Amino acid sequence: MIFQDFHKNKKYAKIIEILLFIFLFLVIFSRVYLETAIFAKKPFFSYFVATHHCAWFTFVFFYFALCARYILGLKTDRIPYLALLSPVIYVPLIHAKIAETPLKLQYLRGDFSKIVFDIATFYWFSERDSQFFFEMIALLIAFIALSYFISRSVKRTVLNIVVGFYGSMFLAGIQFFGVAPRTMAVFKIHTVFKNHVFLSLVYFTAVMIAFSICFAPEIKTLVKRDFKALGIALCAGFFSTIVMFDFLQKQLNIADLILLTVTCSTAVGSAVLLQKETNLPGGRFFPFVFSVFSLVLILGIIFKDRVFI
Repeated sequence: MIFQDFHKNKKYAKIIEILLFIFLFLVIFSRVYLETAIFAKKPFFSYFVATHHCAWFTFVFFYFALCARYILGLKTDRIPYLALLSPVIYVPLIHAKIAETPLKLQYLRGDFSKIVFDIATFYWFSERDSQFFFEMIALLIAFIALSYFISRSVKRTVLNIVVGFYGSMFLAGIQFFGVAPRTMAVFKIHTVFKNHVFLSLVYFTAVMIAFSICFAPEIKTLVKRDFKALGIALCAGFFSTIVMFDFLQKQLNIADLILLTVTCSTAVGSAVLLQKETNLPGGRFFPFVFSVFSLVLILGIIFKDRVFI
């Protein structure tokens, strides 16, 4: 009863939502740092390794969130509480510590049948990703329990497992895009960026897509309210991309144009939304986070000489 009264207070509810999302991002960043700097056989933590991996985990979270909302019927104000499940991503680190073996996780490799086999067996027989096994089992158990707890429906629980759990393994487990020609990705993309820079932009774009789908009703309201300002932000993002490439004297590729337009438009659009209250979870929290993250990517691209091939 006390908790319900506390949650009904809008001011405190916003604080709770923000704290939960801060907790989520702290868990994600710590997992990325520990995996790439501490538990890796050869440490490779860097500026764009961090942005790539953090964007990947954030995309997975919002994919789970949109499945919970539209398949299970989870109320919008309850989505932030999904962050409490985020420590499950520490499981591979715990396993590596106990087994005293370094981590070297990667995207799924091989032909379609091998990928399906690895997913079906939770990576147990994978040469590189077998340490994912315990995380996948823990995540599946949590997925089943939470799905049924939210929906009270066996059908919705099964559907969420198929679409949410296994769908995320395909969407996030397979590297669909990579830098041509030296990549094992499904689609080899010609870009001026190096691998981790390119994948940072790809997964940041994926985050924006998943976030937009998850909170489509709320974003629709914001767009109607600030249509002109957000339209200007989109145009400003496009022209900022052109100016950036002209300043850096790089040849513009279509993939680079799309990804950087999304990033620059997000930076400007989020700054617009920061000026007003939003109906998104956490209020202005995500406009702030997305504006900061997009600026981190943009500034990294501009000021780091080793970003480009």
